[in-house]
Amino acid sequence: MQRKLTLILAGLIVSSWSVYSTALPRFTAKVEQKCNLCHVSPTGGGMRNAFGSQYFAMTEMAVHKTALDQISKFQPYVSDNISLGLDMRSMYVYDDNTGQSSFFQMQGSFYVSAQLNDRFSVTFDKGLYGDAFEIYGMGYILPYEGCFRVGKFLPSYGWQFDDHTSFVREKMVWIPGYSDTGFELGIYPYGISASVGFFNGSNGQFDGDKGKAVSGRMELRKHISNIGLGGGGSVYMNDTPARDITMFGPLYYLSLGKFIYMGEADWLENRPLGVDAIKSFAMTQQVCYMITQGVWINGTYDFHDPDTDLKNGALTRYGLGINYFPYGFLEIQPNIHIYDDDIETYVQYDGQFHFFF
Repeated sequence: MQRKLTLILAGLIVSSWSVYSTALPRFTAKVEQKCNLCHVSPTGGGMRNAFGSQYFAMTEMAVHKTALDQISKFQPYVSDNISLGLDMRSMYVYDDNTGQSSFFQMQGSFYVSAQLNDRFSVTFDKGLYGDAFEIYGMGYILPYEGCFRVGKFLPSYGWQFDDHTSFVREKMVWIPGYSDTGFELGIYPYGISASVGFFNGSNGQFDGDKGKAVSGRMELRKHISNIGLGGGGSVYMNDTPARDITMFGPLYYLSLGKFIYMGEADWLENRPLGVDAIKSFAMTQQVCYMITQGVWINGTYDFHDPDTDLKNGALTRYGLGINYFPYGFLEIQPNIHIYDDDIETYVQYDGQFHFFF
């Protein structure tokens, strides 16, 4: 028991140096902290650090809290410096438009992270399908609690909503499983998160041209009275022989007690070689209310216009769902989405079981 408690304390101490699978940005807004309070990645998602998996999830997220003297009964450690993590999502979906009725193993991501010393770490993330993976090394050696990251990973941009079908993710550049090879620099002083990255600009192993992609993200957080406010923006530019892409937009949140409102809007300009530019727009808005600890009700609004120069073709989606965390390792999430494409309206139902640590 003493060794287990020592491992937890060591992990929490190590995680303070890297004090963000998809993530739940609402918790960033709720606690008004950086995403890497609970995740190894400074921009969130994927592998959780010791604080995120062993304390926050068990005591601050779940309906049934785990007593501190019981947390040590499960240890996601191979050794003092090597830890494991997992996200498993199984779901059932029914689509009123297509008639699809199916169970689906949506996610199976396995993580391994090695803390090489107080400031350096290496993390590996392997998904269930295809050759999608992330692997990166990090070093917290920059000023203002900053770090560098090098390897293959998702560039920092906007909110990493846990719903990969959010229109600002799926309808724009960030298709499920996307990652890119390059490096990223970030600084994270109190109330500020800022990063810039340089990448190949492709999802493959190599880049076949001289053009590169650049991404940047900044977020400011401020607490006024009992209101938490956050705002910032992102930009992404990718230069390829076939086309040039520029995407940019704001991100924001408002937190007031049990109520959280957050959103993101993005404008994308796609300039294929020899063809007029195509301009598109996407927006995702989310309203969350915590009924009690571990039970959230969520309303969502998504909008996508694939060509803003045309008067038709836009798609709107309204969503309502519940996030139920009975324990610090399990989420149950029923959802309903209503789609409207200006021609017809249809409904999609889904339910998810999400195990994680």
